[in-house]
Amino acid sequence: MKSKSFQILQYIILLSIGLGLSWMFFKNLNINDLKAVAVTGNYFWAYLVMIVSLLVYIFRVLRWQMLIKSIGYETGFFYTFAALSLGYFVNFALPRFGEITRCLSVKKRYQIPFMQLLGTVIIERVIDIVSLIIILLLTLILQFNQISDFFRENVFQPLYNGIIAKIMAGDRMIILFVIAALLIFSIIFFYFRKTIRAKSPHIILQFIQGLKEGLASISKLKQKRLFFLYTILIWTCYYLMTYFWIFVFKETSILTLGACLAILCIGTIGRSVPIQGGGMGAYHFLVGQVILIYGVSGIVGKTLAALIHAGQTFFTFAIGLVGLIIFFIGYWKKKE
Repeated sequence: MKSKSFQILQYIILLSIGLGLSWMFFKNLNINDLKAVAVTGNYFWAYLVMIVSLLVYIFRVLRWQMLIKSIGYETGFFYTFAALSLGYFVNFALPRFGEITRCLSVKKRYQIPFMQLLGTVIIERVIDIVSLIIILLLTLILQFNQISDFFRENVFQPLYNGIIAKIMAGDRMIILFVIAALLIFSIIFFYFRKTIRAKSPHIILQFIQGLKEGLASISKLKQKRLFFLYTILIWTCYYLMTYFWIFVFKETSILTLGACLAILCIGTIGRSVPIQGGGMGAYHFLVGQVILIYGVSGIVGKTLAALIHAGQTFFTFAIGLVGLIIFFIGYWKKKE
């Protein structure tokens, strides 16, 4: 019972954070101004983004099939595509559940052990994290001044001015707020401590086992170069998706290749936050602020951030629907 309550509480907290960040993003944004900027866009570039987004799915399917084949199983492209697209769709509403959904979908169709499939997904995530770290380091080298300005203005200064400086000045409201927040966190932790203790070893062991299976699948790959080529193509497509979006508006079309790299990194971090709606609020705020660093007006930057997120949301839902259709067609054919 406590386990279920913990999951519900986690869902509510994450949803509240997402809604809170979204409110902070839109609260000072005049919708009429946003519409006025949006109608000036050249949306030919948005169609190119959708084509490149589809390529990301294709390369991810091909890469995942290589991992599955390395553990001794074969899967059909379209059904694997359907499982992947459905997984991303589920992740949109329930972060981190999409990986389980796509593994269960493939397990049911091809009778592949779940833990082995989970291992391939974990190794995918590890490779993606390593890739993001490499790109982030490259961005820091090429765009150090802009990135340092971003973190100073959006992390360190707000943290110091909003909390630390006021605590040092003896602001009672802030001190009471911090104490209350720590008290609430402590109460939640102690209430669910048995659930956390019971689940943590199991989750850690499950992760280690999955990682072992994933590493084993990498070592068994017959075409390692092709595997890493797919990884490079995936991240190249991610970059092009950002690059094409900046040409929608005349004001953002002046952004440099380095600026696009910074938007890609910060935006990926925003999407990686386990908040419902594809990192809603977090993505909007982070991308809007990083665009502002490059001299683009606030309204245009926020409009572009909102459009990128809306476009990706539409694409995720559309491809998720395609995945469901593929599942239904496969089910009908199986019954005939």
